[in-house]
Amino acid sequence: MDPVFHSLTEPLLEITRRLVSALQQESSSDMRLALAKRLVRQLGDEAYPVFLKILLIVAESEDTSAKQLVTDLLAAAAQRMDLPSGQLSAWGGSSRTDDETLTPSGSSAPMTRKRLLGPIEYLTVWYCQQTQRPMLEEPLYADALRKLISLFGLNPQLRQLYADKLAADASNELEGTFTRDSRDILNRLSQSWQQPANTAEQVVQAALRGTAPTDPVPSGWIVHRL
Repeated sequence: MDPVFHSLTEPLLEITRRLVSALQQESSSDMRLALAKRLVRQLGDEAYPVFLKILLIVAESEDTSAKQLVTDLLAAAAQRMDLPSGQLSAWGGSSRTDDETLTPSGSSAPMTRKRLLGPIEYLTVWYCQQTQRPMLEEPLYADALRKLISLFGLNPQLRQLYADKLAADASNELEGTFTRDSRDILNRLSQSWQQPANTAEQVVQAALRGTAPTDPVPSGWIVHRL
């Protein structure tokens, strides 16, 4: 289990509050997106899960205005195909070992293929494929996915755009970013998510073929206001 994803901490809650406050002070969607992406850049690729934890704090809170603010921001980003993203060194099959890296012609330095992944794709690759991180356990994956699906569903445009993107990712077998298992999960997830009547729980169960744990992972708190 990756320790950066395992527990919520008070400093992270404070970062989330400051981010939400900064977003609330900006009237421009361009500036809001720039603020969110600047935070992701400052965290760096190795700490992208911290950004995911921030999204989960918002999702777990009871601050409806903060939730709507974040989902509207992500809807604007999805419309531009510019979601705040992180990198994982995942390429090829999940059982790759010796050939996990590539060596460019004329160079002795190995090169790992990377691609920017949005929140749901990142979690899915982390769960399904061998990367630089220990593989994410199913209860944590299902719980995080359930909370993000519920949060993102507050904006119908974000839900549709993101579901369509996941469907496109699932159908792309040539690029090599996703294994067959990852594509299968993304495909089932997108098909279920495209049905407006489906709940977040139903989407997650469809993605994991009904094997997802139904008991939520304890968060330690409910944030009433951010």
